[in-house]
Amino acid sequence: MRVKLILPSLTEAHSPFFRPVKYSLFPPLGLATLAAYLDPDDAIVLQDEHVEPLELNDAPHLVVIQVYITSAYRAYAIADRYRAQGAHVCLGGLHVTSLPDEAARHADTIFLGPGEDTWPQFLADFRMDRPQPLYRSTQRSLLGAPPARRDLIKRQLYLVPNSIVVSRGCPHSCDFCYKEAFFQGGRSFYTQAVDDALAEIDRLPGRHLYFLDDHLFGNVRFASALFDGMRGMGRLWQAAGTLQSVLRSGLLERAVDAGLRSLFVGFETLSQQNLRAQGKTQNLDRDYTAATRRLHDLGVMVNASFVFGMDDDGPDVFARTVEWAVSQGIETATFHILTPYPGTALPPFSFASS
Repeated sequence: MRVKLILPSLTEAHSPFFRPVKYSLFPPLGLATLAAYLDPDDAIVLQDEHVEPLELNDAPHLVVIQVYITSAYRAYAIADRYRAQGAHVCLGGLHVTSLPDEAARHADTIFLGPGEDTWPQFLADFRMDRPQPLYRSTQRSLLGAPPARRDLIKRQLYLVPNSIVVSRGCPHSCDFCYKEAFFQGGRSFYTQAVDDALAEIDRLPGRHLYFLDDHLFGNVRFASALFDGMRGMGRLWQAAGTLQSVLRSGLLERAVDAGLRSLFVGFETLSQQNLRAQGKTQNLDRDYTAATRRLHDLGVMVNASFVFGMDDDGPDVFARTVEWAVSQGIETATFHILTPYPGTALPPFSFASS
């Protein structure tokens, strides 16, 4: 069977007004993971339009497209083209889960939520000529999941080819986050077995790693065992964690001993009122300055995340936030605009009510 897995490009990736380099950071590990469930004799092609032109004159039997809100129109155009050629087209990802009726108009099969449980079932159905139009994830587990087909990834085209994901979701539920929408109907935070995660790390060449997990420290028992197992590997790595995990005694030190050198931290806002309104209770009454100092004292760079546009923000929020970040010696920062993406707890935006 000929199978084509596609990550369409975000609009910004080809715009002269944005830096395409931003969108060639990480390879599409989700698609590479789905490829691992295919048979050894299947002919598989994985293409990421962020780093290479798509070959659209081929003739796959099965096409799988990962869809984000910013690439939805492009994804639908590709899907329509392949359907017209007779291929069976599957759509999945955050946008499909949030707006399934929209996506279904451009697909033979759509997937809602993570694919570890539904993708194998679809493949069995497809090979028996009885694929269903919709598969909804309910059984959430990474135990026994095959390692991603990294041989299909063109490593030389990415800035950070050694990216890795060893968990799914996050134990927290912030209103502006996609997590609850994507993981509805089942567990919203779960991890690999520690030995499987360590084996995946061991397979990666070079020294540097980038964990793309939403919250690598979210399961303390798992994180502790992972960091203990990584100690002595000689790796240097970065990840994401919360203020809670930074301020918790012991776990951060284990991470540093295992090679942690940079941490993405969701500060989000300097306003306690905003934190309450957005359900980000894990940040409430936390000492931002103490967390930043603790990371720096341990030799860890801080990549701070902030969100602008919350109800308690005034016109001075931009200057105040940047001034605070600079005063703390924060090395890098990411600034977001609060956006009510489909499926999140945020109400739809209205200029009349803003």
